[in-house]
Amino acid sequence: MMSYVDQELSIEDMLADPIVQTLMRYDGISASDVRHTIEQVNQNRAQKAEAALPGTHHHNRLHWGAPHGNTSRLRHNAA
Repeated sequence: MMSYVDQELSIEDMLADPIVQTLMRYDGISASDVRHTIEQVNQNRAQKAEAALPGTHHHNRLHWGAPHGNTSRLRHNAA
């Protein structure tokens, strides 16, 4: 009978796994590449969360229009 463990590995545990290391070597990816990517994702998430806070001066504006000055298409600016 197999047992199921309901626990996530830490990044360091995952990177220490021999199978993961073999796959990373095969793909030409290093542990520092993975750590760097995770850090970039965390920074991007933090920036997006900060920009979404009420009272910030970031506006999401949609621009629908024809390229190259063709004014026969719809143009919409939403705040």
